[in-house]
Amino acid sequence: MNNITKYLVSLLFFIQISCQEKKDYKKTETMTKYEWTEGTSAPLGYPMEVYKGGIECEGGEWVSLGFGIVPGRNDWGAINHGMGNGFKSLPFRLDFIWMSYMENQFYMIDTPIDITTIKEYFGKGYDTKGRSGKNKHLNFDEIGVGMAPGGVVVVWVAGVGVQKEVGRYQGKKVTIPESEIAKLDSHENRFWRKDYLNEVFNNGKVIPAEVREKNKDKPIPFGLWDTYRIRYSWKPVFELPGNARLNPSINVKIFAINGEKEQFDTATGILAENQQRAIPKSIIFDYIGADNKVYGANCDLNEESGFEAFKVVFGDDPGSTRADIIVKVNEANSYFTIKVKGENGKEAFIKADKIEVF
Repeated sequence: MNNITKYLVSLLFFIQISCQEKKDYKKTETMTKYEWTEGTSAPLGYPMEVYKGGIECEGGEWVSLGFGIVPGRNDWGAINHGMGNGFKSLPFRLDFIWMSYMENQFYMIDTPIDITTIKEYFGKGYDTKGRSGKNKHLNFDEIGVGMAPGGVVVVWVAGVGVQKEVGRYQGKKVTIPESEIAKLDSHENRFWRKDYLNEVFNNGKVIPAEVREKNKDKPIPFGLWDTYRIRYSWKPVFELPGNARLNPSINVKIFAINGEKEQFDTATGILAENQQRAIPKSIIFDYIGADNKVYGANCDLNEESGFEAFKVVFGDDPGSTRADIIVKVNEANSYFTIKVKGENGKEAFIKADKIEVF
C-alpha cells in the first residue's frame, strides 16, 4: 500500500469516526424540557391555515401546527392555542406548508429559528405581580407562530401578560401537485372546495362582516407586518393629577403592534429605561388618586395615528432620537392623553380609539 492510499484510508476512517461521534452526541445529549403549548396567529381579516407540518424540537420531538384555521379575529400576535400542552424540548426549526386564504396562495417554510434566544427566555422566566400585589416568578409557557400575507412568519414566546418576539422568517410560494390533492379525503381537500372557501370568506365567523367590508376592493397591504417590527427608543412616563400615584400593587401593561407585551413594575422608583420598542397599541394601568380612590384605566391606540406621531418625532430614522410616551391623566380622573415627546424637542399626540377611566 503506497503512502497516498494509506492517507486516503486514514482520512476516511477519521471522517467515519467523527460522524459517528456526532450521531452519538445527538443521541445522548440531555435536552432540558419545559411545559409549553404551541399556537398560531394571523392578522385581522387575513385568515391562515396550516396544511401540513409544524415545529421540530431538540431530541427529535415534533409538534404539529395543523389544528385548524387561524381566523385572525384579534390583534396580530394574539395566539390561537393548539392542543399540545405538556413538557417538551424547545424548538429549533419550522417546517410546514400553509394557506393564505385572501391571497389564495400556499406558502412553505423550512428554516432554523433562534433557539438560543428561546432558551434564554425559558431559562430566565420573568417577574410579575400576583393578586396579593407581591412579585412572583413565572415561566414562559407558549410559543406562537404568526403567519401574515406575503409569506411572513414571526415567532414569539409568551407567558401571562408578557410576549417577546424571537425572530422573523420568510416563506416561499408553492403549488400543491394535483396528484397529491387527488389522494386527499373530503376533510383534507377543504382548501380546494368551493363550499368551504365560501364559508371562510362569508360566514362572518372567520372574517367579521365589518372587516370584510372595510377591506373590500382594497389591495392586500404587503409589507405592513414588517413595519410593525420597527423599533424606537422610548419609555413610558405617567403624569397624574395632584398627589396621585401609580398603584404599586399592579403592574403597568403595554402591548405593541408587533405582538409584544411588556409589564412595568410600579413599585420601583423609575418605571422603565429607554429601550428599543415597537409602537404601542394599548396601555393598561391602575393608579391611586389624590382622593385615595383606586382607578383603573386603559386605552386602545389608533394605529394610523401612532405611525404618524412616531413619524413626526423620529422622522425617517428610528435611531434619530429617544422619546417618552407620556400618559397624562386629567384632574377629574375621567380622561387621559398619550403623547410622544422626543429629546429633539419634537412631540405629537396619539389618538385613541377607546379610552376608559373607572
